[in-house]
Amino acid sequence: MTAQTTYPTTIFVSISPKMLGQVTEHLRTISGISYFSPTIGRFDMAIELKAMDSKRVYEIINQIRSLSGVTATRTYSPVEGSATTKTVQAADSLALVLLQVNEQAQKVLQSLQQLQQVRNAFVVQGEFDILATVYGKDTDEILSTVNKIADVQGVKTSETLLAYKPNWA
Repeated sequence: MTAQTTYPTTIFVSISPKMLGQVTEHLRTISGISYFSPTIGRFDMAIELKAMDSKRVYEIINQIRSLSGVTATRTYSPVEGSATTKTVQAADSLALVLLQVNEQAQKVLQSLQQLQQVRNAFVVQGEFDILATVYGKDTDEILSTVNKIADVQGVKTSETLLAYKPNWA
C-alpha cells in the first residue's frame, strides 16, 4: 500500500485578493476533499484530501490549480504518521503546524502522538519534516497545544497556520 492510499494529502493554496469566495465555492464541488479552510499565515487556504491513490491526488491537485484565483499550491503527501480516531466537531478550531526537526522525524512524531489535541501528524517531504493538525474548542486550546509542540525535543523550527471556518466534506 502506498502512502497516498494510507494517509491524507494536504495542499496549501495562495489565492488572488478578493477571489477567496469564488475559490471556496468551486472547492465545494470537488469530491475527495476532507475539509478546506481559509488560514491565517503565509498561505490563504489549507485543503486536506481524503486518503486515496496518487493518481487521484494528482487529478484533484490539477483541478485546484486550474481554479480562477489560485496563484500557487504547495502539496504535502505523508510518508508515515498517524491520525486520531477522535471525531473533530464542525465547530472546532484547527491549526496546521509545520515542523523542521533536528533529529529523527519518527522520534518527534512519537512525541506528537502523545498530545491529546493533535488530530494527525505525518512525516512529509519538502521544506518541512512533519505536518501536524491540531484541533480544539477554541484558539486558546489550540495555542496551548502549539506551545507544547514547540517544547517537543527535536523540534528545530515551527510555523503555524490558524484555520478558520473549516468546511468539512
